[in-house]
Amino acid sequence: MIGQSFALPKLAEVVELADTLASGASESNLIGVQIPASAPIPMPKKLKIFLISFFLFTLFLPNASARENHNQKGIEALNRGEYREAILQFKIASRRFPNNELIKKNLSTAYNNYALKLADEDKTEEAIDVLKKALQLQRTPLLIKNIIALYINQGYEYFQKKKYREAERFLEQALSYDKDNPDVLSLLGNVCYDSQKIKKAKEYWQKCLKIDPQQEGIKQKLEKISQEIKVERGLDKITNYHFDIRYQENAVRNQEYKIRDYLEQAYREVGQDFNYFPRYKIIILIYSTKDYQKLVNTRSLGVYDGKIRISADQVLDIKGKLKEVLRHEYTHVLVRDLTAGNCPIWLNEGLAQYEQYRGSSAELERFYKLLRKKKPMPFEDLEIAFSCVSPELVTRAYRQSYCFTNYIIDKYGMWRIKKIFEELKQGKDIEDAFRQKCYLSLEKIEKNWRRARF
Repeated sequence: MIGQSFALPKLAEVVELADTLASGASESNLIGVQIPASAPIPMPKKLKIFLISFFLFTLFLPNASARENHNQKGIEALNRGEYREAILQFKIASRRFPNNELIKKNLSTAYNNYALKLADEDKTEEAIDVLKKALQLQRTPLLIKNIIALYINQGYEYFQKKKYREAERFLEQALSYDKDNPDVLSLLGNVCYDSQKIKKAKEYWQKCLKIDPQQEGIKQKLEKISQEIKVERGLDKITNYHFDIRYQENAVRNQEYKIRDYLEQAYREVGQDFNYFPRYKIIILIYSTKDYQKLVNTRSLGVYDGKIRISADQVLDIKGKLKEVLRHEYTHVLVRDLTAGNCPIWLNEGLAQYEQYRGSSAELERFYKLLRKKKPMPFEDLEIAFSCVSPELVTRAYRQSYCFTNYIIDKYGMWRIKKIFEELKQGKDIEDAFRQKCYLSLEKIEKNWRRARF
């Protein structure tokens, strides 16, 4: 089952106000990066940063011919967009006139505009290094805002890739320039939460809320994380290269190594079906039924909300369910990664059940038999049925999704599902994705399915 994910931050685009010389830009012109506290998934695929260019000073130096006026040559190079040449000329001018403040400002401008170019080419880390050189010459509020924006940009990119250690490093660098920046604190809280540093996440979010009390999303996160800390502070831990497993000893009944082995099996087998093997550690949280219901509040035995959460003692009481539930929830991990969260529930749950019951034709036929008694619901109602309060409707939605997804895989192959995922990851809707890769509308495929099986 897919859980309701924590709202992850979305960086607003920084507006390019000027990239012309002699613009007369002032410090109040720069629009900084915003991270709304409760912005929903999906997150942007690539964040673009634009820096503002500064006013340049034309300076004719004493005792220097026009041919030797390196400051003027630097300005001309900037006019042509030749930033490295401009930096070289301003450096020469600065060596000849080391105490001239206008030359230093022009050199700083050249570094800033070169950083703009690098950032626009997605070379954010190089842009940061260049901007540091500008800050060594003059530490203006504008330059500080620019470098913070770049650090957030790079930290957020690593966060999206689930490279949490790198994300934390860049965001901490941003805090070194502004320790009370609410955008950085909010994102750092998300990074720490997703990497299971939940106490640290709480500290960042508390500080963020203190600075900006209007962030309702942060308030909701703090309410939830306070409950999680109470439950999870006593969890034992077993880890390997692919999984970070936290569990309540009384709930797993000495089955922790079996859980690890089942997850490794899912990593190999489900990964082979999707041709995708995550390169980051996946968090698995295993609770008693009481604590699971307290934190998750669902009738399911497992849920994935960015972390896999399992009601262990319930699962262990049903023969064969442990392995099935772990495979089901692990499939959600892959689907979310491969589609950037842009996958309809019916297909997501259909694929999770396909992997859960893999090799069990008896389960498939049982579902078909039950569906034939009441007939499948109209396809347009299928997505809505998953959020109904009626357990019967939800169960029917699960069965129908599994049967229909199984038909699609049998008819078109798993490789076609992966092609559809590529379209979904680019933001296309499910109808367009099926038309592009199956050459038929979903409506037509569904009609063919009903004709074949009902």
